[in-house]
Amino acid sequence: MTAAVLAPDAAVVDSRRLALRDARTVAPGLLPFGMLLGVTVVSTGASGLAGVLGGPIVYGGSAQLTALTLLDRGLGLAAVVLSAAVVNARLLLYSAALGHRFRAQPALFRWLAPHFIIDQTYLMADSHPELAGRDFRRYWTWLGGTVLVVWTGSIALGVVLAPMLPPLPHLTLVGTAMFLGLLVPRLVDRPAVVAAVVGGGVAAAVSWVLPAAGIVAGAVAGVAAAMAVSRDD
Repeated sequence: MTAAVLAPDAAVVDSRRLALRDARTVAPGLLPFGMLLGVTVVSTGASGLAGVLGGPIVYGGSAQLTALTLLDRGLGLAAVVLSAAVVNARLLLYSAALGHRFRAQPALFRWLAPHFIIDQTYLMADSHPELAGRDFRRYWTWLGGTVLVVWTGSIALGVVLAPMLPPLPHLTLVGTAMFLGLLVPRLVDRPAVVAAVVGGGVAAAVSWVLPAAGIVAGAVAGVAAAMAVSRDD
């Protein structure tokens, strides 16, 4: 009887600890991306407060960067919103993949918890298919909440540090930092490392010429390089 009573509590503790461990895994990639995004906010003349608030509200660095860049270039609000939505369209695929794990959850969780779906949280959750029910709910809440705090804090730190930094090609650097944020948790084999190096390098090079195309070019180059290395292996 005692074991039956204690087992659920132990599972809850383990899922929380697992979430915090996974959050620490993705934090090194989130920090540079968030800081450079915060610096970019200030360098474009946008409101620092709006940039920080955009962290938890948008909760997607690539979409926020896209919106910031297009607004700085004078595009209309409708075009900016549409472009950011297109950039975040990949999250629909993540949502579909996680759908069966959300379907049996309480209604409030099903409505609010999908806000935490980003590349990093999806990758971490996908690596723990054994979590279900209450365990998954507790894991996802702690993972998403912790990542949100790290992400928002890194943007705020970038906003604070921006006035102290010399002029830099922020849009170029932030594109490269984005690849670090996406790939750090997956740098466990040769194709992943090659994808990170090639994707980051191409993103930086293309961003010097056309900042808005750097992320897409880096993604294509990184995937192609990883596929080539996988075939060789």
